[in-house]
Amino acid sequence: MDISPSGGGTVEINGDAPPEYPAYFSVGSRTTVKIEAIPEDGYRFVNYVAVEQSLPEKIIFDHMFSVEDVIRNWSIIAYFAPDSVEYISRDGMLSVTIPYGVTALDGEGNPLTEVEFAVIKNAPDPPEGYDLIGLPYQLEPSGTTFDRPVMLTWRYDADDIPRGITEEELIITRCDNFGDGLPDLDFEIDVANDTISAYIEHFSCFTVLALADLSPDNPAAPSLPVSPVTPVAFTSSSLSVTPPEVRPGAAVTISALLTNPGETEGSDTVTLKINGIVAETREVSLAGKAFQMVTFTTSQSAAGTYEVEVNGLTGSFTVNEGASSAVTAFSSPPTGQNRWPTIAVIIAIAAAISIPLGIRWWRRRSDLGSLGDYISMR
Repeated sequence: MDISPSGGGTVEINGDAPPEYPAYFSVGSRTTVKIEAIPEDGYRFVNYVAVEQSLPEKIIFDHMFSVEDVIRNWSIIAYFAPDSVEYISRDGMLSVTIPYGVTALDGEGNPLTEVEFAVIKNAPDPPEGYDLIGLPYQLEPSGTTFDRPVMLTWRYDADDIPRGITEEELIITRCDNFGDGLPDLDFEIDVANDTISAYIEHFSCFTVLALADLSPDNPAAPSLPVSPVTPVAFTSSSLSVTPPEVRPGAAVTISALLTNPGETEGSDTVTLKINGIVAETREVSLAGKAFQMVTFTTSQSAAGTYEVEVNGLTGSFTVNEGASSAVTAFSSPPTGQNRWPTIAVIIAIAAAISIPLGIRWWRRRSDLGSLGDYISMR
């Protein structure tokens, strides 16, 4: 007599169970032998199988039978099986227990043979007023169903529970469609073992939630105001650093032309870096196709050369004793579309200078006559 698997149960021969298996019994010829299979807790008896010989069909699935008038040697194996099959995730956090007799079919209608627990890293946002406790899991194969509920058990970390929330307030639920509300599952919490178990009828995305802590000591984070101006990518050009050489503590002016190439109003951030370290940032809003000269002022007390960067444009200035130069240092001339704002600025400056001079000359001409008249008078 033998059993399978080891530890699944025992078999008594005429009321006696052997201490180990396989076990051998000697019986007298043409006597009656009573055989009884007794499963251990958590197991059930399946059937007997005779090796090399056949057993009467009527006793194949009976846990107890008698063989009368024994006339030959028999080798018999008693088979046991767990009351349920348990699938456990690799990290040990989740398990699915399928009781004996439950029909489990995958999405293609085939018997379920394995279960995959896939962590969802891009977790869906929980409903308002709830916090996620750990990452959600997607159970595969997708579309798996059961003809009656099976148990899903989740081990949680008590340290992940928000302050002010007790373990009894945890909820296990599906997370496949929070937009339709919070799915209601029948579940129970084992505080002693830090587990929460639910009865499910199909595979889906599952997670554990807790009520958000909105106590005065832990208020909800205020929502940030939304800017009415749509951010766009501005272009920067025409970097100017003046003067390029100064005494310690003297002011240096750093300017760059910022252009909005889009059709609508937008905003962008202008960042000044000195030797790779952010010195100042400024938010600038411009109408579509508009441009603006953005100016920063800095001063350095230590002698040396300082690298300047404004939104990717680079230049430098030097601090040393006795410096007096007021020559402006420009970055490399802009190319392509970026040169047109610069040309427009130059034209505007030239017009601002030439128009007043022209008006002044015209007035003097009106008062004194022509140049020829002036010469003839001399």
